Amino acid sequence: MMVDMFDRDRTGQINMQEFSSLFNYINQWKGLFESIDRDRSGFIEEAELSQALQQMGYRFTPTFVQNLLAKYDAKSRKLTLDNFIVVCVNIKRLTDSFRARDREMRGEANMQYEDFIGLALGAHK
Repeated sequence: MMVDMFDRDRTGQINMQEFSSLFNYINQWKGLFESIDRDRSGFIEEAELSQALQQMGYRFTPTFVQNLLAKYDAKSRKLTLDNFIVVCVNIKRLTDSFRARDREMRGEANMQYEDFIGLALGAHK
């Protein structure tokens, strides 16, 4: 997913410049993770994730945050750095795609089934 995001020339691979951009991007997420992980546990827990998402401008219910954590770790409900990055990148990607379809900015979008599946699978924007 990350390689695809930074493969600007669409070769299926990333060159040194693209890798440098990807590396910087990951380090930014790592810095955010470390600032959110206030107890320095190496994991993002529910309260930390909820606060982080709010700081990023997202307004999700506590149930959504709990379900999100359960998706990545059903037992302890904590996010590792890797999963935190995946969650944040996917939320941003899907939010951007949704906003492109919500032309009136009402929090609603109509879409065809195939469009929905394509967005969910990352097959198109």
